[in-house]
Parts: sequence; structure tokens; C-alpha cells
Amino acid sequence: MNQPGNVGPVLDARRWLSLSIVILATFMVVLDTFIVNVALPSIEEGLHADFAKLQLVVAAYVLGYAVLLVTGGRMGDLFGRKAMFLSGVAGFVAASAWCGFSGSAEMLIAARIAQGISAAAMVPQVLSIIQVMFPAEEKGKALGIYGGVLGLGAIAGQIAGGLLLKADWWGLGWRLVFLVNIPVGILAFVAAVLLLQESRASERKRIDLVGVGLLTIGLGLFIYPLVVGREEGWPLWTFISLVVALPVIAGFVRYENGLLRRGASPLLPMTLFRDRSFRIGMVIALAFYSGNAALYLILSIFMQMGRGAEPLQSAYAFIPMGIGYFTASLLGPMLKKRWGNKVLLVGALLMAIGYLLVIAVLGGLTGLGIGELFVPLLIAGLGQGAVASPLIHTVLAGVQGPHAGAASGVLSTFTQVAQAIGIAVIGTLYQSLQEHFARGGAAPGDASVETMRWSLAVIIALAALTFLLLAALGRQRRAAEGRAGTVRADLFLRSAWPKRITEADQKIDYKDQRP
Repeated sequence: MNQPGNVGPVLDARRWLSLSIVILATFMVVLDTFIVNVALPSIEEGLHADFAKLQLVVAAYVLGYAVLLVTGGRMGDLFGRKAMFLSGVAGFVAASAWCGFSGSAEMLIAARIAQGISAAAMVPQVLSIIQVMFPAEEKGKALGIYGGVLGLGAIAGQIAGGLLLKADWWGLGWRLVFLVNIPVGILAFVAAVLLLQESRASERKRIDLVGVGLLTIGLGLFIYPLVVGREEGWPLWTFISLVVALPVIAGFVRYENGLLRRGASPLLPMTLFRDRSFRIGMVIALAFYSGNAALYLILSIFMQMGRGAEPLQSAYAFIPMGIGYFTASLLGPMLKKRWGNKVLLVGALLMAIGYLLVIAVLGGLTGLGIGELFVPLLIAGLGQGAVASPLIHTVLAGVQGPHAGAASGVLSTFTQVAQAIGIAVIGTLYQSLQEHFARGGAAPGDASVETMRWSLAVIIALAALTFLLLAALGRQRRAAEGRAGTVRADLFLRSAWPKRITEADQKIDYKDQRP
């Protein structure tokens, strides 16, 4: 058994079975980020919620998850990864029950925050458990499975939500998308108790509670007014909140830097951002994940509210995207091995092409439009899979030594925050455009089509930004490798040159001593 302080690989014959359990729990967490999208119209009707509250139902979960991810990892190091994983699963099951039996939109939002907090306790342990369980030669495969599950969960969430709403067991309707987590979570909990081994980090770092508080307040002040501002008519307090968010976030950065200077352990090591490649990687994550999260939200709303699709019919629209994503995820490692990071560039380009084709066919949709959207969404899914699968490794590849673990936590946090921002900003834009075109006299169907077109234009811009930043990251890496090669060559010459001089001098001396 792995003793506290031992972070080396444990060759356990049950490690692949153990991986399936932690992956199941991870899949449940990712699924719940997106499964709610297809249930939003049903939630709106059942709880009499306005659009801003529906956005909060989605964003509150992601935000609660995002700001506590690094803290959850630190708590696993301190109290034990298995213990924190089990606590997270138990909390997630309880919060899912709370969601399923919520009687108001406000209660559902609060329950979703609790779900996110529980996910933040659970998910960071998965990567640590993989590091502990698997030897070096198997970690790549295990991490590849983990990365594939993260991406597929986003697509599967839409389909699973539609199937559950169609089934409508016991007349529970939208509540099933949350209550389904209870049996799945109980299975994962029992299996984890029996299979997982406990482990802790040899170096136990204190939890930066002040940093957690400042980051949570700063992000909340920034995202909340973006979500509810339009619905409230943009009162003065929304602008004040946005303005106040900036010094709070700046205070967070200053406090974290102060911890570094004192030799303490900050929530986010700001020294990571001194590396230009890492900074570019963070912006890539922002552009890619914010656009994707927004796309899943607005496509679901468009299909149900704009085309009159039932929840399950709405889920069918995501099937070609899932096929494309799954195919690209399978082929991605092989293609990346042959073509390198060019695969990501092609993926970003395919995303933009797919979205452009969606815009092109929107005007000619008949009925629900699922057939017309099949090929464009298949192409977009291929692009998403080609980018998402290797993106984490690509961004972190340049981070070395003791900062590697912290960089992974920062990237995970940033991707979740990006999703919350994308949902808040592009979701608000979608609703504003819908009302703008409706006030202009457009028929409801035409207003939905125009709204979708302009919202997709923003997402295409984010895909284009992803492409440009990936190209910039590639140039930065090549330049860094060139500098490193020059330094290595210089060091080699410095070490070899004195030897050559000495041998030459000896020959000259020898010749001079001949009679």
C-alpha cells in the first residue's frame, strides 16, 4: 500500500479497474457541466425562471468548480487524496439530490454552487491518483483516457439530458438530469472505498484561504453582473460591480506575489506568467473553452426555442459533433506524433469552417434543421477534438521542474473560468440579439436565425484567435528551442576548446624540444 509521503507509482494489478472508477466520477462531473443545457427550457417553465437565472444555473456550477480547484488539490495533499475524493463524491451526490428537489430557481442556483464545490474537491485528486497508481510507461495512456473523457462528457451531456427528459420517469421531468447522479455517485463511492489506495504529498503546503477568498470575490463581482445585467436593465450597481472587480483581482495578484516573496505557498504562483509561452497558453484556453461552452448553450436554446425541438430532438443535433470529436480524439495522438502541433492548427481551422457552414445553412433550414446541420457540426466536432485532446499537454509542455504541478492546476482553473465567462458573455449577447431582432419586427423564427448567426460570428472570431495564438505559441517554442540549442552548443564548445588547445600546445612543445 502507498504510505503517506510516497508519491511514486504503485504497481497494483487493479490499477486499470481503479482508473475506471475515478474516470466514472470525472465523467459525471463533466457531464453535469453540460447536461443541464438541454433542460433549460423545461427548468424555465417548471420554476418560472427568467433567462438570467437560467444562465446562473449553468455558470454557478462552473464558477464554484473553478475557483476551488487548486484548493481542492492542496487539501488532497494535506488530508489524503482518497479521503478528499470520497468526500467530493459524497458531496456531489448530496448536492445533486438538492438540485433535483429544488423548488425555486434561487434554490437550484445555490445547489449548483454546492455541486461545483464538491466537484472541486473530487476532480483534482484524479490526476494525483493517476500519478500514484501508474508507472511512467503507462501514465501517457491513462492520461489520454482521462483527457478523452473530459471532452466527450461535454457532448454526451447534451445527449444524456435529452434522453432523460424524453424518458420522464415518474413524471420528474428536468429533475432527472440531476437525480441520475445519485446511483452513479453511490456506485463510484463504494468502488473507490474498496479499490483506491490512500496517498499524500511528502511536502504538505498550507491552503491559501485569503487567496481563495479574493479570487472568488473578484470573479463573482465580474461574472454576476454580466449574467444578470441585461435582465435587470443594466442598473448602476452592475457597472460598479464590474469596476470594483478590477482592484479586487489586482489585490489578489499583489497578495499572491507577496506570499511568493515570503517563501509561502500561494494559490496561483504568479511566476508562471513570466513565461511567455505559458501566458499565450492561458489565452488559448480562454478563447477555446469560452467559445465551446457558449456554443453548447446557444445551440441547445436555438434548437428548442428557435426551432421548436423537443429536448431529445435537440440532443440529436449534438450527435454529429460527438462523432467528429470522438474520431479526432482517437486519431489525434497518432497524427500529433507525425505532424506535431500542426494538428491543433488544423483543428482550429476546422472549427471555424464548421461554424461558417452552420451560418451558411441557417437560412435554408427546413423543420428542425438537424439534417442540414449534420455536416457542418461534424466538421466543427472534428476540429474541437483535434484541439482539445492535445491542448493541455501542449500548453504545459514548456513548464519544467517544480512548477509543473502548479501550472496544471492554474490551467484547469483557467479553463473552468473561461467556460463561465463564455456562458455569461455570449449567453447575454444571444438574448440581447434575440430581443433586438424581435423589436425590429422580425418573425420569431427569423429572429432566432439572425441571433444565431451573429452569436456564431463571435464564436468564429474566438476560433480564429485560437488559431493565431497556437501559431504564435509554435513560433515561441521553436525560438526557445533554437536558443536552447545555441546555449548547448556554446557549452559544448567551451568544454571542448581547452582540451584542443592543451593538446595543440603539447604538440608544439614537443616539436620545440626535438634536437
